[in-house]
Parts: sequence; structure tokens; C-alpha cells
Amino acid sequence: MRRLPPLNALRSFEAAGRLKSLTLAARELNVTQSAIAQQIRVLETFFGQKLFERDGRSLRLTLRARHYLVDVASCIGRLTEATEHMFEAPDRRQIRVNTSSSFAHGWLLGHLAHFHAQHPGIDIELISTPDAEVDRIDESSDAVIRRYTPELRRRGFVSKPLVPNVAVPVCAPHHPALAAVHAPSDLRHAPLLHYSGLPQAWQYWFHQAGIPIGETLRGPFYDEFALLVKAAISGLGICLAPRVVIQDDVNRGRLVMLFPEVRLEGPPFHCLYRQAADDQPLNLFIAWLFERAGSTHGSA
Repeated sequence: MRRLPPLNALRSFEAAGRLKSLTLAARELNVTQSAIAQQIRVLETFFGQKLFERDGRSLRLTLRARHYLVDVASCIGRLTEATEHMFEAPDRRQIRVNTSSSFAHGWLLGHLAHFHAQHPGIDIELISTPDAEVDRIDESSDAVIRRYTPELRRRGFVSKPLVPNVAVPVCAPHHPALAAVHAPSDLRHAPLLHYSGLPQAWQYWFHQAGIPIGETLRGPFYDEFALLVKAAISGLGICLAPRVVIQDDVNRGRLVMLFPEVRLEGPPFHCLYRQAADDQPLNLFIAWLFERAGSTHGSA
């Protein structure tokens, strides 16, 4: 059984703790000062401990209450936002899309303005989940865009390949190692960056290029793929990344591709989306997503 205090007591506690004043809290909530004091006493009785101490004319939260206030304020803020969404016009739809931060930054965000221009009444909410936590993605999202794995399945959802996953070596255009890199074999002596989620990626790339190497390669590992790409942009070394993820950085001159003729193909990026024939906004977004992906990366 969940133990939850009364909402009015939480609202009074949050306002009084944030404003450090019963008078100001009462004014904000449009009640009397005694009503705020009474609600705080309700909460103190609920917890069996004091939440405030008098410091002259102002209120001072106890140490434990200060920590509690942070969580309460966050929850009230989210509840307020969710409530505002319920009051929005019923014809305004918000679609929740879960993807990796690297795909969101590298591709999706750069194209969403095009979708909003065509469908201004549909909002897209992006949720980022690390690759290592794909199996924890719940069914609250309307669409999920990830590299395909067997865990990428949900009852009532359709899964289709969206864009190819072709990895290519990239580094900053000013990296000093570029002067000594003339053939794929030269990368054996270059500063390589590795992704912990695919620790053998460079071995696969050298094998695809027909270059013999040892079982281990030097270079640091990064737990998050977005950090790996950022490290390459910052000039820390050369990394392997899907073209779909780094194409925008290449177009903007932040990265250069090396030996794109060596094609290291991995599981394509799939879109897993809720099957709902009567959900026109979602169907419009999915149709746009596949059309946009086909026109920009159909032959990547």
C-alpha cells in the first residue's frame, strides 16, 4: 500500500518552503495564513517530525525537509505540466518518441522543423534512453527509434527498418593524425576511440577493409555514444559512427569521413510504432518519418 500525504498539505509545504514564509505562501495559494500553518501541521503529523524551524521572522526547513522539498517541488511541477496538457485543445496531439541521444542530435532534431511546418497542431516529445537500457523502455512512447535488437518488440507495435546503419571512421578536420593517414591500414597507428556498447567495432572495420590486426587495439572507451562523437569532434581521436548519426556534423564541417568506401554495416535503425488505425496524428508522423528517411538516407 502506498503512503501518500494529502495533496493540499504538500502544496502548502512546497509554497512555504520555497518562499520561506507562511504569509507569502498563503498569498500565492489564495488562502489564509492559518490554513497554510494547519496544512503543514497535517504533514508534520503524517511524518511524525518537525519540518520547519523558526528563524526570527522567517521559516527555516529542517535538513530532511530540505531534501524532501526538492522532490516535492519536482513532482508538483510535473503534475502541473501534465494537468495543463489535459486542458489543451483536444485536437492538439503530443506524440512521444523514444530514441538515443545520438540519433536525436545527429538526425531527428534537424528534420523536425520540416514536420512542424507541415503539421503545426502536432507536438513531438523526445525521450532519450541510453542504448544499454533499451529493454527498460516502456509502452508509454508512441514510437521508438533504435538500432534493431531482439528486445525491440512490444505487443501492439509494428517494427520496420527506417535507415541503414553504415559505420564510417570520423575525426575532427584539424586532427594532426590526418597528415599521416593515406590508406585504411594507416589507421592501425592512429589514435582510436572506442564505444563500450560495441567494443569490437574497430576489429570488424579492419577485417572488412582486409587489414590484419591483433586482438586488442589501444585507445579509450566511452560508455555513452554521444560522448564518443563529442570526443571525436573535440579532436581527441578517430571514432566509428553510423553515417546517419554524424552526417550533420560532416555537413557543418565539424567532422570528416575517412575511407567511406569501406562499408561496415550493422543492424539498421528500426522504428517501432504503435499500431492504431484511428490515430491520425501518429499515422501522419510515421508516414512523414519514413518518407523523410527515405529521401535523405535511402542509399546511405
